[in-house]
Amino acid sequence: MKVLLVGQPNVGKSSLINALTGAKVIISNYPGTTIDVTEGKTKINGIEYTFIDTPGVYNLFPSSLEEKVTEEMILNGEYDFIIQVMDAISIERSLVITMSLIELGVPLLLAINFWEEAEKKGIEVDEKKLEKMLGVKVVKINPIKRGGIRDLIKNIGEARKSNFKITYDDDIEIAIQETMKKLKETKLSKRGIAVKILEGDEIAIKKYGIDAEDVIEKIKRHPNLAIDIQITKSGYASIISKNVVKLRARKEKLNRFDKFLFSNWLAGFTLTSFILAITFAILIYLGGWFQDELMGLANEIINFLMPYVPSYLSLIIKEALTGLSAGIAIAIPYIGIFYFLLSIMEDSGILARFIIVLNSMMKKIGLPGKSIIPVMLGLGCSVAAIKSSRLLASARDRLKVAFLFSMVPCSSRTAIILGIVSHYAGISYGIAIYIIALVLFIVTAKLLDIVIKKEPMPIIEELPPYRLPKIKNVVAKSWIRMKSFVYVVIPLLIIGGMLYGLLLHLSLIDFIVKPLSPITRGWLMLPEESVMALFYGFLQKDLTPAMLANALGTLNFNAAMTKLQIFTFGMASTFQIPCIIAFAMIGKELGWKNAILIEIAALAYGLIVTGLILRLLMLWH
Repeated sequence: MKVLLVGQPNVGKSSLINALTGAKVIISNYPGTTIDVTEGKTKINGIEYTFIDTPGVYNLFPSSLEEKVTEEMILNGEYDFIIQVMDAISIERSLVITMSLIELGVPLLLAINFWEEAEKKGIEVDEKKLEKMLGVKVVKINPIKRGGIRDLIKNIGEARKSNFKITYDDDIEIAIQETMKKLKETKLSKRGIAVKILEGDEIAIKKYGIDAEDVIEKIKRHPNLAIDIQITKSGYASIISKNVVKLRARKEKLNRFDKFLFSNWLAGFTLTSFILAITFAILIYLGGWFQDELMGLANEIINFLMPYVPSYLSLIIKEALTGLSAGIAIAIPYIGIFYFLLSIMEDSGILARFIIVLNSMMKKIGLPGKSIIPVMLGLGCSVAAIKSSRLLASARDRLKVAFLFSMVPCSSRTAIILGIVSHYAGISYGIAIYIIALVLFIVTAKLLDIVIKKEPMPIIEELPPYRLPKIKNVVAKSWIRMKSFVYVVIPLLIIGGMLYGLLLHLSLIDFIVKPLSPITRGWLMLPEESVMALFYGFLQKDLTPAMLANALGTLNFNAAMTKLQIFTFGMASTFQIPCIIAFAMIGKELGWKNAILIEIAALAYGLIVTGLILRLLMLWH
């Protein structure tokens, strides 16, 4: 038996699939796309069930790649039934999806999540009444605590088509009947498919090879037919919601903090910037303290171990240890603390509010509102951010945002800015890079908006309640984000250091460094050897501090570079595509031709800007 799990984003589909299958899941791409689809298998009453977690949707009229994948999976009909996971707090929004599923004639089970949290807010959903109105089984669940899972499993065989019927006005009903006549036999309800075609749904039109333009032209009373159909469905969802939901208390109002945050854009932006500034201040001072302690410890360990290393291996081992110690001492404090603070903001509900506030800024610089989500994620990891840009409906918008990631310092570039520039050149130099990055981001976005004009898309972002973060959850989330550094980057630090030592031993460094000296020494006015750190940085930004230490032969960068050179190196490392993994993700998401063009453009743009800023500073001094 194959079962689709359908519902809004963050409604608990993943938690449900984990509860049903014991977290035995497989993640794969939907054919022809880069969208991840999670599958889990388990046996219930001797029958094997495959549960498929579809990307979250707000309705079945898609506006992003992920929503298109979900609709295509539903229209393909290659499943036995659907479990729709509903949000008890916003049951009316969930019912909009239900109306489309009912109209398509799919066998259904409804699972209501977050009902306990809803009841705390004074919202009670009468599942028995909903079951009676729609004619399908309804179960309340709490996948995290495994509440209601037995009841769901018990009723797993009760999935059936709803007997509820959505009716439209006479003109639309005639149009539906005429469109149905054009359809051949379908797995799903002809009526539901006809409605989708009348809505102008591209997936349905392409799949069934017909359109209804001639039918639509006859309907003079409905110049915006798709909107009128959506309004009708939303109306039914509203009526049903009013019948099955009891409010024991008045609807929650925005608290004073939220009123202040959302009522005035400038005030909200100022407060958001202030809190983000505090976050980075903590990063600078706490990360700097850890860096000093770890650097001292690393030097002691290297000095202790080197006398025991055979002379013929000393150069290679010394470079491996130098690279490892520099990477750990510089990267771990800043990346670890950054993810810890990010997790606190997520779990407390503050991050969602920042996204809504900064959404206004995105619109002002010509980017769609939704782009704030990948941009904010980009402060953590560019790879995850590039992946999340698929929520943007337009390929052109995704191209613009992908290029702009070269100006959004990820956690690894933050380690370079704070661990190298601020630590060795001074805090003002580190702050200057962030200011330049922000100005570049705004200016570049405006320029791209002139070249690639696109109608901005609205943002839909859930506003979670304020919660006191649980330290256990924050630490666990931080570790999940950090473990790739521990398991992947640390071995690369050792290998990279050893490789650099081997190149030194074979006297091959000049062979690599000299041809690029017009860029390093000529344009950027950096030590020639620093190009090795920039090159390793493209492979993995976390390797940059370690390789710079290897190239300069010291952990004390002040001894080999001036403050202005350290600042220049920080800019050159920051303003480019962050790493080869991010480059590969762009290729996967947007095509390799676009990835190569973005990489070349970002690298040239970053080097030109860095060199120009350097010369302006030299003139000023």
